[in-house]
Amino acid sequence: MRKVKEGNGGFQVRLLKKAKYVDEKTCTGCGKCVEVCPVSVPDEIDGKIGGTRKLISIAFPQAVPNANYVDISCRSGKMREHGACIGGCVVDCSQCRECPIAYCVKACRDEGKNAVVLWQKDETVDIEVQSIIVATGVKTNEPAEGLFGYERCANVITYMHFERLMNAGGPTDGEIVRPSDGRHPHRIAWIQCVGRGDKGLPYCSKVCCMVAAKQTIITKEHDPSVECLVFYNNMTSYGKGFDEFQRKAAALGVRYIIGRPFDVVEDPETHDLTLRYEDIRTGRIVNETVDLVVLSSGLVPNERNGRLAKALKIDLDENGFFAEPDPLNAPLETALPGIYLCGGATGPIDISESVVQSTAAAMKAVQKR
Repeated sequence: MRKVKEGNGGFQVRLLKKAKYVDEKTCTGCGKCVEVCPVSVPDEIDGKIGGTRKLISIAFPQAVPNANYVDISCRSGKMREHGACIGGCVVDCSQCRECPIAYCVKACRDEGKNAVVLWQKDETVDIEVQSIIVATGVKTNEPAEGLFGYERCANVITYMHFERLMNAGGPTDGEIVRPSDGRHPHRIAWIQCVGRGDKGLPYCSKVCCMVAAKQTIITKEHDPSVECLVFYNNMTSYGKGFDEFQRKAAALGVRYIIGRPFDVVEDPETHDLTLRYEDIRTGRIVNETVDLVVLSSGLVPNERNGRLAKALKIDLDENGFFAEPDPLNAPLETALPGIYLCGGATGPIDISESVVQSTAAAMKAVQKR
């Protein structure tokens, strides 16, 4: 979104539509272009746990529309030295549309679709709307390098990585394995509130405790013999029935330990991890050796919130989320009538609550119209 103007009882919006070098209306997501692409790169979501993607691929599972896109680094020729088939021509694609070298173009044409269009350009789209709903979402907070061994120890991952390990559509087809050797872990530790404190996030991310409970329960369902340890400071069970959910995890044998480890040491041969922490009850220093460490690192606002707030002429709060001037009497509304908020735009939130908020915001937008 580049520009927003009020007028005619609504808004005049100018959008910048980035080129994907694929015609979304023609592409059916058949995957033939992906099969012939010669270059694989680490996936942005799954790279830490071994996931890769091709230079032409679908943005993420269940993307809407379910169409492929060409990585801009490939289209611009920057991946040529890594084996990409695009970028070696003297004539730019916008001038030559025959493309005798791009495997993805040929594969698509062989399927009779002709959806890969390397000469596509960014375009500006002007529309008029009566209401705007801001649903920018959240993203996971990336732990600092070295924090609890992150980025230095292969078997220290975030809870988002672990979520992908459990997912049948993830890089391991739902098998919970260690990144270092592909072995099934028998002892897994979750560390809560990672990156929160005086020099980190100044707020509770609300969902992390329940995410850990869910992940331990699913891990136990995969293999009841797996030992699960959860290190925490304060248990946040904010929703209806959430406390029972945490108790279910404990009933399955999950160990909840008050406190956070102050040291994580990796065995250079086995890549096992030793966590040192103080037992609050006895005051003694305890060592726990585990196969895998999962960091619950919290949620942060979309990095584009600032630019969007400026375009919409609405405010952000002190944490970078969109502000509700009167959350009690006018929830999900902004200082500008006709612009509404929902989901992660307002702060850390879980899926079920996001769905409720999106329905409420849609109803407010319809009432305005």
